[in-house]
Amino acid sequence: MSIMFSINYLIFSVFLTLFGLEVGIAITMLLEYDKHKDRMKRFLMPLWEVTGTFAVFYLVNLEATVPSLLMLVGTVFVVPLLVAAIFFILRNAFLSYSEYMGDKRSEKRYLHVYAIATLVVAFIAISVLDSGISGIGINASAYSINMLKMFANSFNILMFVGIALLSVFVAAVFFDVREYRWFTGLAAALGIIAIAIATRSATGYLFSAALGPDLPYLIGLLVLLAVGLYLYYSRKKYAKYVAVLWFLLAVNFFGFMQSPYLLGGAVDINSYLASGPMAFYVNLVTLIGGTILVISLVFMVYVSYIKKAQSTTGSY
Repeated sequence: MSIMFSINYLIFSVFLTLFGLEVGIAITMLLEYDKHKDRMKRFLMPLWEVTGTFAVFYLVNLEATVPSLLMLVGTVFVVPLLVAAIFFILRNAFLSYSEYMGDKRSEKRYLHVYAIATLVVAFIAISVLDSGISGIGINASAYSINMLKMFANSFNILMFVGIALLSVFVAAVFFDVREYRWFTGLAAALGIIAIAIATRSATGYLFSAALGPDLPYLIGLLVLLAVGLYLYYSRKKYAKYVAVLWFLLAVNFFGFMQSPYLLGGAVDINSYLASGPMAFYVNLVTLIGGTILVISLVFMVYVSYIKKAQSTTGSY
């Protein structure tokens, strides 16, 4: 994997990890709103801003990393991405509305709209990513897309189900959800199985890479998952950090399997990467900008969670 693509995929991994945590929160709120709303919403209010920031950072970096690929991506995926953007705005709006609702019934209604809109955005976004990986529904030479095939194919559905299950696992561990402890480990296992079946059936080269040159990485991920589950079932506070780290590394692992191919192996990403002096400056600006972004977000997390928690504790 090239350095440029590695950096770009790392940014994507951070974004998808944050968004995956939101998907887990959305599913939990739809199923068990009254039990977990307060804890999750307190974390959710700053989280959605961080997620949006990394989404923008990823898209800007993608434009600089593969500038010659943007014509194809922008033409083929413009309609589903516009629909996703509409639901993304809708979810942000209703999350904001819920913050200022004194009426508990209205707050619950708005948060349910937020959760449903988040799942719609997740399904569309994952479908776009899946079609970019598999090439299903895409005619690259004609710059056209069959959206029915893009959404309604076994690879995409299994990938979405797998990611949703892994998101539930991460959210359950992160927020220490105890009502369905037996399902937490099962969700992780079923999520991995669903993604494995999807890659084996539609993109065999990904499956071969996972069991070939990337096998040590895969074994490390499975060991880290086992550690995270052990800490969770042992009620250790570090379990949530291990779960988030595992999800981040799992997304990055998928990038290693995929590299350097797109559209089912028909396109080599290396032929679209920025080259020469442009590549150096893209990497430099990305590293500087990424460092500033991370420092800013760490400070925001400190103010929003750690300092606030200390103030709350000190008030008693």
